[in-house]
Amino acid sequence: MKVKTRIEALDGLRFLACMMVIFYHYFFASPLSGFIPESYAINALYFGDFGVDIFFLISGFVISLSSEGKSSFGFIKSRINRIVPTFVIFGLIIYVFSISVPMIDPLERIVSLLYSLTFFPQAFGHAFFSSIYWTIQIEVTFYILVFIMMQLDLWKRYKNQICFIWIIISFINQFVLNSTIINYFLLTQYAGHFVAGIVIFNMRKNKCEPSDIILILFSTILIYNRMVYFNNTDAINLFHYQVSHVALLLSAVCVVSLVWYASNLNGVGKYYNMIKFLGAMTYPLYLIHSDIGFWSHAIFERLLWDKYPFTREIIGYGMTIFIALFVSFLISAIYIKYLDKPINKIFNKIWH
Repeated sequence: MKVKTRIEALDGLRFLACMMVIFYHYFFASPLSGFIPESYAINALYFGDFGVDIFFLISGFVISLSSEGKSSFGFIKSRINRIVPTFVIFGLIIYVFSISVPMIDPLERIVSLLYSLTFFPQAFGHAFFSSIYWTIQIEVTFYILVFIMMQLDLWKRYKNQICFIWIIISFINQFVLNSTIINYFLLTQYAGHFVAGIVIFNMRKNKCEPSDIILILFSTILIYNRMVYFNNTDAINLFHYQVSHVALLLSAVCVVSLVWYASNLNGVGKYYNMIKFLGAMTYPLYLIHSDIGFWSHAIFERLLWDKYPFTREIIGYGMTIFIALFVSFLISAIYIKYLDKPINKIFNKIWH
């Protein structure tokens, strides 16, 4: 079966995943500020983090699609055009917002940004400029691994075998060795996500084989294992909140099923132009939302609320979230509407 160059429903699912992450970041910790009762916020928003799992699954599918018929350098050029310009521009936008907040050191911020623009700041002894950049590093590492396999002429001919080897190494590392170095270079914690996406692409393009089912099953176990890890993080333990392993396993099955279902929809009808635009907004929106959320709260807390306590009643925690959402969406929409295509054209001219 010939696969279209763009799967319409995946744009919508990508945007849904982005909103899950945004609501998790903005509202999960809201009980600490008394904005939402803990019993409501925790139960409803815990699963928002699993939007990240959907992102990585979609990435496995999309990278398989975008590597079709391309040379290794054609593939990596397309990925650079897709990732780098927006990453740089939105890093600078975040920098401008962050230095407007009192008690923020502009020099420290610009140094942190410059190292983060390498995508691997830890290699230079620096932390990420933004807390969400770790996911971009995972994506870039995946692109590099695919590029290497394409360069060695292995990706097209031995993709299934590569996926099996990757899954086996990931199982050994995640359940036995627990090596941070192996995880860093081979993404063993997220291999299940990428492999599941790759297999879903293969099942859409070709007849489903028994090997595909085996890979999906083992990939789902690795995705479930990532969710178990999240379930034990300090952010969750702060609220003494735990989700059962059955619920986590069902969540892993659910995210795989969502991506499979969306990838097999033929179209979304008359709403596609809107969905396509929202899907295109996902990347810049994801890059900017977390830091704009911090800025929106900090700018009032450090400039107004202490000096003029009555302003807290006028602009409370809820209003800072609304401001953050509005600013994040506005900047992302303007960028996609007016700047994204011209900037990509410039990059394409540079390559040629």
